[in-house]
Amino acid sequence: MNSTNQPQKKKILSTTIYAIIIGLLVLACAIVIATVSSKRVNYSAEIGGDEDVTVSTSGFVVPMNGATVIKDYSATEHQFNETLKQWDVHKAIDLTNDGNLDVMAFADGTVAEVYTTYLEGTVVKIKHADGLMSIYKSLAKNPPVKVGTKVNAGTVIGQASDSMAEESSSGAHLHFEVELDGEIVDPYNYISLGNK
Repeated sequence: MNSTNQPQKKKILSTTIYAIIIGLLVLACAIVIATVSSKRVNYSAEIGGDEDVTVSTSGFVVPMNGATVIKDYSATEHQFNETLKQWDVHKAIDLTNDGNLDVMAFADGTVAEVYTTYLEGTVVKIKHADGLMSIYKSLAKNPPVKVGTKVNAGTVIGQASDSMAEESSSGAHLHFEVELDGEIVDPYNYISLGNK
């Protein structure tokens, strides 16, 4: 009886070892992918989180002239992401323009971050008064602003592009987000788009 159970025990042991090895390989791949996709290329250092912006917000502008909304803001309703082939909320407004792809600061402020990641593309974050932050994703590389640059509403801060891998099927566009005290809020609280 012992001799007949021996091959079966070896088979179970080898199957278990293979399962553990495969599990470890999958985990290692997931860690590598997460590290690569979140790696930022900073163009300069960030402004300290507690530093106050002295430029006051005088008004808000749509961040692209003659913009067309290609994907609207939604905090609760799921929208289909053609690139990722999945449904999810979209806490931003995606804008494009057939001609001029200039992206402008939507309010007065100071550039807080400029970086590039695979999933977000090139990103510019602008800190405004009263806990407001505007975020511009899918910009072309090497925007004309850097950390610490003071901008006014309407200042060109970059060009819309298709650099945002998670929305690459949308073509050249601006993925525009607004945060209030660190929470993403509806950009329509600040701007109005008559042609959406």
